[in-house]
Amino acid sequence: MSREIIRRMLQQATLAAFDDAISSLAGEHLYAVALTTDDGGMSPGLCVTTVEHHRRRRAAAAMSGDLSEPGYDAYLRWDTAEWRDELVGWEHFEAVARVIDETADDADDWFEEHIAALIAALAAVRAARGHLLDGVTLFVSVTDGDEREAVENLSATELNPPEVSGPFLRRYDG
Repeated sequence: MSREIIRRMLQQATLAAFDDAISSLAGEHLYAVALTTDDGGMSPGLCVTTVEHHRRRRAAAAMSGDLSEPGYDAYLRWDTAEWRDELVGWEHFEAVARVIDETADDADDWFEEHIAALIAALAAVRAARGHLLDGVTLFVSVTDGDEREAVENLSATELNPPEVSGPFLRRYDG
């Protein structure tokens, strides 16, 4: 299957999963949406989080003393493993993941193309659902790779206006 077909499937899956996630928020206020993948570029998934969820996690961390650790608040706020919904709407991505697994090649540009496809999928969500994403940070993350921060920063810069991407890009400045 061509990479272009995979790209279209990924965009459709991302939009459907996003719509499912939004419908489950029950009045909570979204502040970040991410597409994640592993370092092999094989398993895309959508993660979302809310202001209210972050406040709850932060309060629990403060009570346990974890917030005294440098960078822990940034970790709670921006690491998708700590978010409200990790891999939400997975059923929409199952077919995409299967096709990627069946057709992925060892070409030198596979991973870069996959990251570009994830960025394009989130750009499509912003274009289609922008009224729901005012002030919301969108980015792509790699769950288990050395290139994680570089991918996150690149995607945040491409997907968000400067007033949204700026605070994200400074998230580890201390």
